[in-house]
Amino acid sequence: VGEALPTEKVHFSRKELLDNWHLGCQVKIKNDLSILVPETVLGVKEWECEVLSNKNVATFIKEFIVALPEGEHMNFIPGSYAQIKIPKFSMDYDKDIDKSMIGKEYLPAWEKFGLFGLKCKNEEETVRAYSMANYPAEGDRIMLTVRIATPPFKPKPQVGFMDVMPGIASSYIYTLKPGDKVIMSGPYGDFHPNFNSKKEMIWVGGGAGMAPLRAQIMHMTKTLNTRDRKMSYFYGARALNEVFYLNDFLQLEKEFPNFSFHLALDRPDPAADAAGVKYTAGFVHQVMFDTYLKDHEAPEDIEYYMCGPGPMSAAVVKMLDNLGVEPESIRYDNFGA
Repeated sequence: VGEALPTEKVHFSRKELLDNWHLGCQVKIKNDLSILVPETVLGVKEWECEVLSNKNVATFIKEFIVALPEGEHMNFIPGSYAQIKIPKFSMDYDKDIDKSMIGKEYLPAWEKFGLFGLKCKNEEETVRAYSMANYPAEGDRIMLTVRIATPPFKPKPQVGFMDVMPGIASSYIYTLKPGDKVIMSGPYGDFHPNFNSKKEMIWVGGGAGMAPLRAQIMHMTKTLNTRDRKMSYFYGARALNEVFYLNDFLQLEKEFPNFSFHLALDRPDPAADAAGVKYTAGFVHQVMFDTYLKDHEAPEDIEYYMCGPGPMSAAVVKMLDNLGVEPESIRYDNFGA
């Protein structure tokens, strides 16, 4: 069908353009053709799910777990995302968020920054997408990591939040308790590992971007028992108390000699030092370069999987580009927050 039109090119990656991808709405059909619909599209279902737990695992991040209805199952590839339906609602953070599910460890920060003074109202039903942190072997459930989306702070020297509503989806999710019902659908997305490759793999994450990376890593190790590929995970956080699932990855290091976990904290952390947790101070892209890629023989031959805040992703991509890594070797779920 020839080269992609300018109107099509903005929708495809370089690799997709090299593979002659086109938008269906831009192609004139002149002969019979076969249409292959990805199984992931046909496999999407919607369910009324029951909330199993909704606890904070970091100051502003919840681990939100729901169960699929009895007898239902989701076939998905690790790295996929689910959608949650957000109904019309009006809520008050102080009255409607269960403080016991935030936890004593994290409450002081919520009180310090005035989160319990926030209110949120949603006047139109909508949906939001979240990457799944669970991998298929963990059963018929959906596990998300959800960061509370607060309004921007007022410019200094003023204090407090700007007069803007907090995030609709995260506010709704933070009110949910075990036993509540929610409408979920999935699976969606194509942020998946290349299972057929034998190349070295590096995952890079930060914040709630932990979710799809945990799913991929746990599946590659616990389910597939991958021992013939070198695998590394670089995760960045502000401080130790913002790091979750740490023990999962430390245990994987013991079980899989080909897997290594590298923690980057923004600055030296006395709590991490006291706990004997190994980390490197600095932003995750710089830590990855200084401690590993700088002396690597062929960083361009590695497959990179990334999910995290927009600035982190941009810094990693720039660093990899400087090392000669082709865009086709970088897969990422950039949620930009």
